[in-house]
Amino acid sequence: METAQVLFIGRSTVDALYWLEKMPEENTKVFARQFRIAAGGPALNAAVTHALLGGQTALVSAVGSGPWAALVRGEMKDRGIRLLDLAADTAYETPLTAVLVDGANGNRTIVNPPLQAVELPRLRAWERESQKLEGGAPAVVLADGFFLEESLELMASLREHGAALCLDGGSWKPGTEELAKLLTAAICSERFRAPGAESGAEAAIAWFAERGVPHIAVTRGGESILGWERGRRFAIEIASIPAVDTLGAGDVLHGAFCFFFAQGLGFEVSLQRAAELATLSCQSLGTQAWAEEYEKKANL
Repeated sequence: METAQVLFIGRSTVDALYWLEKMPEENTKVFARQFRIAAGGPALNAAVTHALLGGQTALVSAVGSGPWAALVRGEMKDRGIRLLDLAADTAYETPLTAVLVDGANGNRTIVNPPLQAVELPRLRAWERESQKLEGGAPAVVLADGFFLEESLELMASLREHGAALCLDGGSWKPGTEELAKLLTAAICSERFRAPGAESGAEAAIAWFAERGVPHIAVTRGGESILGWERGRRFAIEIASIPAVDTLGAGDVLHGAFCFFFAQGLGFEVSLQRAAELATLSCQSLGTQAWAEEYEKKANL
């Protein structure tokens, strides 16, 4: 059966991943237990998750040039993901991040390079951009909050074409206020806090509900996900596991949610199944190792 198309919009990086026995103390030197260079970033990781599940996948992101761009492009090609590069023919370079994973609890610390002062082009309505992305209009669009200024017109037109617009709200980013008016679903972390609003899950739910978003969820690490669907509240319990690596768990959740939601499953069911996959991803190193275990379970 042919799967629905999903478009992901947002950040791509290359991550230098260091798995440590424990986080180092100040002014010391340590050797990592494992090291890996891999393509990353919230939108890219979510897109790869969707592709690994068998979904038709497209990505709008800034890749540009620099020593790490080829690695990202290679990942997109290997996974069959169509890429519209906002940074094509600009001085923008794919950012390299350092990711430290604490072997004691699986928590991660991410160090990003400075933001690049490179002007990127704004995308126009779907009718004028569709040839660059190929295929028909997507059933679901997920934005991670990066490049909202460049992509808002495109997302608004896709909403008019019937696409469900979803937000990965890891934190507040400029443009979120305008995007909220168009959203079908907002899946946020408990760190999300709108300017002038209180912090916490309930405040985030209230902020999006006031702007008419019908489907809202707030993730809280290993605690239950709090959901709100047109006034109905629910909670999704997260299984207690010995986490190996929490890096990208939220990205896996968002990519998997889009896969199930685009197939016509309801908001809560899609979120439940995505949460199970995100939990599975925390039990191995990296953001893609879960796929092999998932395939085994699916074939039982």
